[in-house]
Amino acid sequence: MRLEHIHGLHLNKEEFNLKVGTRVIYGSESKNIVIVLHRMEGDVLERSNEPLEYIDIPFDYFDPSTHFIDEIDENGSAIITILPNNETEEQQRIRKLEDALLLQADLENGGLL
Repeated sequence: MRLEHIHGLHLNKEEFNLKVGTRVIYGSESKNIVIVLHRMEGDVLERSNEPLEYIDIPFDYFDPSTHFIDEIDENGSAIITILPNNETEEQQRIRKLEDALLLQADLENGGLL
């Protein structure tokens, strides 16, 4: 998806050829690296210099393989959205067969799987 179509952004085409360097986010006291945002080129926005905030979400609060953090609301809470299931009917049928085989093998092996 091109950047100009995300969340109603209206950008000029010349803004799509930006080069943004690496940003390292680290603890201000410990200097421990928290995350590294590597350099980007092309359809990217310049990084802001505004102060960064964070929220902590409990470990099993959502499954990142089936959900994503869509945005942060005005209260600082994460808006978590379910990812669409793009499995075809045949993929669903195969997955169900594989699950049934795994369950059968688990029962035959005394619950070791």
